[in-house]
Amino acid sequence: MIKLRIALVEIGGSHDECLFTQILALSSIEAEITFVTTREVYDRNKHFLPYIHHTYFFETSGKAIADFKNARRLVRFFKQQDIQKVVFNTAQGGQIRNISLLLPRRIQAFGIIHTIRKFHGSFTHKIINRKIKKFLVLSDDLLKRIAPQKNSTIGSFYPIDFPRLGKDIHKSDDACWVTLTGGVENRRKDLTGFVSLVEQTPANVSFIFLGKTDVTREDVGQLFEELKARNLMNRIVYFDSFIDAETFDGYLTKTDFLLPLIHPTTQSAEQYVVNQISGAFTLSFGYHIPLLMHVAFQNELDLQQASFFYDPIHFNRDFTTALHENGAKRQQLKHNPKWQSEAQQDIYLRFLETHE
Repeated sequence: MIKLRIALVEIGGSHDECLFTQILALSSIEAEITFVTTREVYDRNKHFLPYIHHTYFFETSGKAIADFKNARRLVRFFKQQDIQKVVFNTAQGGQIRNISLLLPRRIQAFGIIHTIRKFHGSFTHKIINRKIKKFLVLSDDLLKRIAPQKNSTIGSFYPIDFPRLGKDIHKSDDACWVTLTGGVENRRKDLTGFVSLVEQTPANVSFIFLGKTDVTREDVGQLFEELKARNLMNRIVYFDSFIDAETFDGYLTKTDFLLPLIHPTTQSAEQYVVNQISGAFTLSFGYHIPLLMHVAFQNELDLQQASFFYDPIHFNRDFTTALHENGAKRQQLKHNPKWQSEAQQDIYLRFLETHE
């Protein structure tokens, strides 16, 4: 039996957390995997290496002619390796447009879309769609919001597999960890409302910003000054440098709640619920960690199954309820048929195998 020879392409650098489920699924059928990526993505994902057969580094120059030549070289490499299918893990942007249009007819192309805005009038997406006819989005809730597409088949899947790397992070027995994925920033997180949430929780609750925080930013400085003024800074954990995969996994393994901190007043409210999901949602489904979500989002079906909802004014009350029911919610997440690794890997493989 001839092995499937497939290329996974991630050259944007923002969505490599979606790759591990794909890699495990393809490994389960003994596919020969070529990983097309940048040096930066490669260096922070060394745990992929046991599953990868070939690596191709694609670096962009920012110059149209040079980047087009790079795309042509990559497609030539695909032909030499006799690649049968290509999955674009971030199927958007000019680089993907160039690569997809240069692919020969015999190579099937698939794409993962991270924001459904791309289906609503993106000119670049229309060009990409000339070659890629099958797409996945990252939740059933997003899929329901997409109008039928004349030239596309669209499905949904959840990339819920994450490497468990075994780093032991110390946590005292009486501690409660509320983790915010990413660094401190005001664009995606309601930092103004955050201070009030911290004030309403017991002293044993720590809030962990699990990402690199730029401490020179004005909004970060303002937040820290306010927390210090209210004697709350000792409840905050943050990192001013890159967090490696081992540390990231170690903290999540011991996290009690995930707090996306998406409020209706934040700039990202529509973007991160209506048009795309927060990465915290997928981590919740994969690690079985309950979410703390603003009550404004209680009509989202996935969030209903994974979240405790809160009113910021009564956060103390709602957080107390979440503490009492944390164990039951974790079991609900763990045993939900939708969020089983095998089920999502099967959905992914069927997505590839039924390409027409």
